[in-house]
Formats: sequence, C-alpha cells, structure tokens
Amino acid sequence: MNEGVSTMRSIARNGLGAFGLAAALLCIGAADAPKEPGAMFHNPVFTGRGQDPSILHWNGNYYLVQSQRGVIRVYRSRTLTGLRTATGVRVFWSNKDELPLSQLWAPEITQLDGKFYIYFAAATNERHESRRMYVLESDEPTGPYTFRGKITDTSDQWAIDGSVIEHGGKRYFVWSGWQDKRPDMGQQLYIAPMANPWTITGERRLLSSPDQPWERIGPEPINEGAQQLSHDGRLFIVYSASHSFTDDYCLGLLTYDGSGEITDRRSWTKSNGCVFSKNVAGGVYGPGHNILVPSPDGRETWNVYHAVATSGCGWNCRTIRMQPVRWRADGTPDFGIPIPLDEAIPVPSGEPGSRP
Repeated sequence: MNEGVSTMRSIARNGLGAFGLAAALLCIGAADAPKEPGAMFHNPVFTGRGQDPSILHWNGNYYLVQSQRGVIRVYRSRTLTGLRTATGVRVFWSNKDELPLSQLWAPEITQLDGKFYIYFAAATNERHESRRMYVLESDEPTGPYTFRGKITDTSDQWAIDGSVIEHGGKRYFVWSGWQDKRPDMGQQLYIAPMANPWTITGERRLLSSPDQPWERIGPEPINEGAQQLSHDGRLFIVYSASHSFTDDYCLGLLTYDGSGEITDRRSWTKSNGCVFSKNVAGGVYGPGHNILVPSPDGRETWNVYHAVATSGCGWNCRTIRMQPVRWRADGTPDFGIPIPLDEAIPVPSGEPGSRP
C-alpha cells in the first residue's frame, strides 16, 4: 500500500479533523515531493569541432587549450560547462618567430613550479616523420608564452602527446612514439625522468606497447594520449588505444603496483580491454584522448574526451564531451558508458545550480 494513503486512513480513523488533516497532508507532501534535479547540460561542451582536449584547473578557472589550423589557443571559463561560450586567446601559431614548425597537434597545458607550460607536437617543414614534442613557457595561463624548444630523450625519435606525471616528489615525461625511424609501424608509450619542465634526463623506457587485440584496430596498433589519474593514494595512467579515426578508438588503463620503479613497465598492470569504449546504441563512436579534471569544489572527477556521433566519420566530426567518473569500492575508476548527446547530465558539483 502507498505510504501516503495508509497515513491518511490512519488520520481519518483517529478523527484529527480538517485542520489536522490539512497539516498532515502538508507533511506528507513535503516528505514525498521529489528533490529538485539541479541544473543540467548536454554534450558537447565546446563549440564546433573539438581536438584532443587538455584542461588546467587553476585559481578558480578552467583553461582549455586547443590547436586548430596551425594556431594554439587557450580558453578560460569559471566552470567546465562554460567552456562552450569561452573566447580563445591565441598563444602560438605555425611559423611564429620564423620557426619552421607546422601541423601543431594535441597541445597539453599544465602548471609547474609557479609557471605555465604547453607541450605540443609539431612537424618541421611539413614532414610527418620529423614530428617531435616542443615546449612553451609563461607566467600566466593565457600567455604570452616563450618558446622553450624541443623536449626529447637521447633517441630523438618521432613523438606526440607528451604529458607530465608527478609521483613521489619526482616528475616524468610520458609520450607516444615510434620505436625507430620506420614510419607508421605503430605507436608505443615511453617514459623518462625530467630534470626540469623542458628537459628529459637520459634515455626513454618503454611503458606500454599495443600488444592486445583491442589496441590494434585500424591501420596501425596505437597507444597514445597518456594522462595521470590519482585517487586515494593510488596512481593510474589513462591512455588511448587503436587508431583515432576508427569507431573503436577507446581508453585503456595502466595501474601502478605502488612499489616498483615508475619507469619499469613491470610495475604497471594493463586493463583487460577498454575501460571506456563506443556506445553504438547511444550513437557514440571512438571516445578517446581524454583529460581528467576536478569539479569546481573538488568533489568529483570528470572525464573530458572527444568522440563522434556518426559511425565512420573519423577525425572530421569529433566534438568534446564530458561525464563524471565514479569510484569502485576497490579504489579503481569506473568510466561508465559514453553518454549520448541527447541525454541531459547534472552539471559538475560546485557549479551554479548543481545538486548539494
């Protein structure tokens, strides 16, 4: 029996009268009334085509960096959902200061030692095989930035998607690269210690290779886009697997054992398959190349990534989306299933109108 109906029958039996009945009904209504759902939003969270997202949360603002048509721009917003209407500031472009750099890919913004750095991949004189990682430095996240030069290990091989991992008071650079000079034979994740934000120390070490079937879909087996994820003292690396223009581009996960050397691949366990992959029923394909970002109040972790809404559309239809990461009882992340574009999502915790 419905609890409210049962209570009203009890009121009638006890003869509380009209006033008592009205008061009781008000109490019942207050108890049974659904809570306000809070503010909602729909993906995508960035206007137009979205490239590999990188977002820095600093001093109450979110800074998104994007590369489009040879230009790197930084967008600022007080909220994650506000990035949709943010205006970008141009901080670097092809041939700036007469540098022979082109095809600027996947810029990554971070804050280190009180300064701001953008790591990006670029080719020299349009030659694909010349692609390497470069560094910009600034006193402010929106610039102006100073070109610090190339960041590479002693092998100086093809490289993209560089990011910084901090653990145990030390810093490491993780990137995706070729094993040797042979082009388009696949991409692996490499790691090396850093002497400072623009210098790698020593030789690279192999961290992960695309040796599983789910990492080998498309013309090349690929591991790329490594991102640090830390939670309750545990360290993870989220990365992207398979070719980025396929429907099967997805996220994989490396879990650190907590005791071994960070640079030793034996200290890491690879996920048994994708941890975040296409949702055919929901019309989400190729979700990958993500960044993990805190909500404004720090209570939630949000997975910001790009995906396409049409099977086979590849790079041409990518948009930037986001959804929250949940945490399992064993401390591992649960990325869930990519949310369709037509599904409303509660805004991040701490944004105006968010649920308490």
